[in-house]
Amino acid sequence: MVTSKSRSNIAALLEFMPPSKGKEITTRVLRSFQKGPNLWDPWILKDGDVYRLFYLMAPKPVPPANFWSQGTIYGAISVDLQNWKSTGIVLEPDPSNPWESGRILAGSTYKEDGIYYLFYSASGPGETLKNEKIGIATSTDGLNWKRYSPNPLFSEDERSRWYGPQKDTGHFHWRDPYIVKDYSSGKYYMFITTYLKDGSPDRYQGCVALAVADKITGPYELLPPVAGPTVSEIEDWPFLEMERPQVIYRNGKYYLFFSCWSSNLNPKWLENLPAEQIRKNRIHNTVLYCLISDNISGPYKLAVDLPIVRGSGKTGMYGTNFFPIPDNPEEFMAIGWYHNVSSLEVSQRFKARFTDQSIEITPNSLEKLIEWKRSWLNQTRLQSKRI
Repeated sequence: MVTSKSRSNIAALLEFMPPSKGKEITTRVLRSFQKGPNLWDPWILKDGDVYRLFYLMAPKPVPPANFWSQGTIYGAISVDLQNWKSTGIVLEPDPSNPWESGRILAGSTYKEDGIYYLFYSASGPGETLKNEKIGIATSTDGLNWKRYSPNPLFSEDERSRWYGPQKDTGHFHWRDPYIVKDYSSGKYYMFITTYLKDGSPDRYQGCVALAVADKITGPYELLPPVAGPTVSEIEDWPFLEMERPQVIYRNGKYYLFFSCWSSNLNPKWLENLPAEQIRKNRIHNTVLYCLISDNISGPYKLAVDLPIVRGSGKTGMYGTNFFPIPDNPEEFMAIGWYHNVSSLEVSQRFKARFTDQSIEITPNSLEKLIEWKRSWLNQTRLQSKRI
């Protein structure tokens, strides 16, 4: 369920190369060898004794189209987090419903009382491709899915109270819903990638919205952002977008993880970073960011002077999420995708453990890497199959 070791290593190395003709040529060569479709944004649901993988897939687009403009959710299943069997299409665009007829985006999956709930984002075609909205699909077997409602979860009036389209492009970021149940209150919390309507005078107003409900299917009450330029106390807010948010509770704190393309970072923020931090941290696409809160409902703020997860820049993956390792609940596996080769990393190659103030990602030991290299040939490679 991973790309080949050699290609993933090259993809990781490309992140450390400065922009150059050589980097462009190497990236084009890698992509030319990619015979299968594009894969990205994986997430996992533990379902009893099995694991259900969800991810986005799209055929190689014809320029000038972008791969993400044709996203569909696919699935796979495993009993050991190593060998994966494809389950085919989970959710695809619905031509009969305009708001979700163009593309499907990432989300999260939850199971309760025998019912599976898939929270997903989607948009229409053409001019509406960048007007994203959120919906729910349900299943009784984890294989066959149907829309819970033909309508998106939030109305335009609700969204426009605090959130709006990106100033320079008109892109209404409203995607990557991540669901957490707070068992102390019984409430459901949805974290959403979006863009602040008012705030900083510049374009760097990416934020994370919060919605709360008493039932998993809603109705959800939309609240002000829990992380962003108006709440997180970072001068010269760094992020144009805060993608694939994930919230994990550990050591009495709530940790909010997210990704941002380096091209979408505020240059003012980068310029003001201490020279020592610049030397220690190579800030590029695969860096994962983290903010912390005492409460699930935020606000999420800095715990250290730089909101970067240690070791994340060395993975070569974008949109990193964490999943608990079954035999060691204190350790997590870091999963994501190699954007240079459009393939997934869903394995225990990169492990993570919480420290006092954050989480640190480390590669497996050399022995484990050798074992992984021997075993990957036996794994199902969805990258090479058109399902």
